[in-house]
Amino acid sequence: MQFIVFILGAFLMGAITPIYLPMNSSVARYVGSPILANIAFFFMGLATTFIALSITLLFTSNIDGLAIASKFKNVPIHLYLSGVFSALLVFGTTTLIPRLGASTFFVLFVLGQVVMAAVVSHLGILESPKDPISLQKVAGIIFLIAGVGLVTFSNVKEISWLPNFLKSFDASL
Repeated sequence: MQFIVFILGAFLMGAITPIYLPMNSSVARYVGSPILANIAFFFMGLATTFIALSITLLFTSNIDGLAIASKFKNVPIHLYLSGVFSALLVFGTTTLIPRLGASTFFVLFVLGQVVMAAVVSHLGILESPKDPISLQKVAGIIFLIAGVGLVTFSNVKEISWLPNFLKSFDASL
């Protein structure tokens, strides 16, 4: 049962992504800058995290702030790049969604996630359990690439840099 809850949680996190990242693009339009939208995004994220921490500390016996802060000294410095990656991700989506559209952006986004996840799992990077790339996984990635191509180039007549033979292909057939 616990595994089903984890699967549902992962699905819901994926379902939230196509909502919250375009919301940040909308914030950028209102404030006139993707960078300012990024600041608002991370401020709200920080505030939410502090609220969650406060609630957690309220219901635990360990309220020693110094003990909590000291845990950060053991984290390898390169792992803090996750915050940089997060900022780049949010800034990138804020910039790219208005230019590519949500559907094109997200199919490319998912493709990037799946390909990198396969590499990370295959190599066991960042303490991920090793899960070797198999023929079935390669086939799945190839089908995903084909699907991404269909979604991305469904309006090929609008893309000026494509070769002429692709512009004449009607993807809606």
